[in-house]
Amino acid sequence: MNIEKIVIGSTRAGLTLKKELMLHLENRGFQVDDVGMKEGGEFVPYHKAAAAVARGVSERKYARGVIICGTGAGSVITAAKFKGVYPVHVFNTFTAQQAKAVNNCNVLVFGEWLTPPKHACLLADAWLETGFTDGVDDDWKVFLTGCVKEIGELENEHFK
Repeated sequence: MNIEKIVIGSTRAGLTLKKELMLHLENRGFQVDDVGMKEGGEFVPYHKAAAAVARGVSERKYARGVIICGTGAGSVITAAKFKGVYPVHVFNTFTAQQAKAVNNCNVLVFGEWLTPPKHACLLADAWLETGFTDGVDDDWKVFLTGCVKEIGELENEHFK
């Protein structure tokens, strides 16, 4: 049996939520690799934790990642600087599902100051249980696949 690995990272403002999410994901059968700040460890700023997660996804060591900071805003900005990384900061199950179904999001971002742990676990589940183009008609699937392809071409043009 091949266990899917997920990379996760946080700064100090994310340690509590990260602990809860890691436990939840591990209980679901995922192997979770923590590349961010550790409880009682040396301080890791949000942009370095986000970059570590994004780098792992960009280099295809992981298919998916989760980043947690205070608000999520800075982590989305940082993670989006990496080729092939599509981060989305989600707030409800609809945005979590749509981030995957429509945008093929591969990095979920949370703000610990904004998202309680039980809610974050529900959002992660919605994202994990949704596939790219789930729930859309065939014409829309072709359209969305074309969009993702064109975004990849933009990356190739602009990320040198």
